[in-house]
This record gives sequence, structure tokens and C-alpha cells, in this order.
Amino acid sequence: MRTWILGTAGWMPTPYRQTTSVLVRDGERALLLDAGTGASRLVTSPELLEGAARLDVLLTHFHLDHVCGLLYLPATDLPLQIHAPGRWLYGVPSARVLDPVLRAPVSPFASAGFEIHELDPETDEIGGFAISLRAQLRHWAPTVGVRVGDSLALVTDTAFEDASGALVAGVRHLLHEAWSTSQHPSSTEGDATAAEAGQVAAAGNVARLTLVHLHPRADAAALARDARSVFPAAEVGIDGRELTL
Repeated sequence: MRTWILGTAGWMPTPYRQTTSVLVRDGERALLLDAGTGASRLVTSPELLEGAARLDVLLTHFHLDHVCGLLYLPATDLPLQIHAPGRWLYGVPSARVLDPVLRAPVSPFASAGFEIHELDPETDEIGGFAISLRAQLRHWAPTVGVRVGDSLALVTDTAFEDASGALVAGVRHLLHEAWSTSQHPSSTEGDATAAEAGQVAAAGNVARLTLVHLHPRADAAALARDARSVFPAAEVGIDGRELTL
């Protein structure tokens, strides 16, 4: 299994960072975790999807910085399936939540050609990948924490929760939001600091931690120091970089 971080920013892209997207590949299987502006790299670097039979997209939630890239994906020419938590977390079908984004006048495509499936707490497989999910209720709207087998976990868009440690326990590589530092915390009622990302990594005894979903004005060096004060094997995510799993 191979994984690339396609976007490490939250809220808005910057000259150096696109918004959240993570690509997981295993043979013909391709899984995209969130579809922020980083999903554009699947179009500009088509070798990332070479040999893929279809593209499955798992959305952690519906904020625009995590779904706007859905409109880029028809350019991949792959069958597309979206897996989203609308019914689970909001009591509204995911197709209804996404409809304004995926059709005219917002979408330039007559039909985006997506199949839309509902996530729920019992979801344990998507596109051939083993999946574990956890509801994260401490954000401006509820989100989903994701684990892909024992290789990867993504915890983003949530304030710190002790229970995140159980979701990521023993995983080889954790991607965790780091919106601010513990010295200068910001929006902590809905987002995590870098030190809190380190706490989750330490509690889960993960092998590596990469900080993602960074504020557009983030000080990467300060975030790294903050996380490493708790979990030494921490680094700040870099767009386009392949992860060590």
C-alpha cells in the first residue's frame, strides 16, 4: 500500500499548500480521503492513478475545503464512488447534501457520474480497503475519524478527544490536524493543536505522526516543535509527499 498527501491546508489553499486530500493506492484500488483542492493533483499528476480501476472517495464531512475537489475528479476518467456521512451524522442523505455542489449551476458537468453511498459506524470496507470509522462531534459540524487497516489513520477537523487514541492504536502512520500551537491556541473548541496531535499519537502508540489541516498562516516550525514536545516522531506534512507506512 502507498499513500500520498495531496493537500495539507485547512480552510483555504495557500501558495504552498492545497486543502485536505490523501490518496491511498494498492494495486488497482484507489481511495481518496477527502476531496479538497489537493485533489487537483490527481489531474495534474495522472501517474498517481495509473492502473486504477475506479476511484473511491471517503468524505470526513462536507465543509467546502473538503469537498470542492469533487468537481475536478471527472477529469480522471475513472468510475467514481463517494462515501459520506450525511445520514449518519446529520440525518440527511449525503446525496441531498452534495446535490448543490455536484449539479448546475455550480457544477460545469451535466452529470458528474458519481455513485453516492452512506457511511455508518458499521462500515468496515470501502473499495477493498479495511476501514474503521469514529464520529467526531467536537467540530463546527460533526466529522469522521478514519483508519485504513493498520497502515494509516486520518483525524482532522475536531477538537482534542481522548477517544481518538483508541481509533489510531498501533497504526503505522497518523495524519492529525494541527490548527495551532498550544502556546498560541486558536479555535480550540473545534480544532486541535499540534501538541494535542502529539498526545493522540502517543496514546495510540503510533509509529509516525504527520501534521495536516494547517491554518493558512501556520508557522510550520512552531507546529513541529509543539508536537515533538509530546511525540518526537512528528513532522509537518508537505503537499505531494509520499508517506512512509
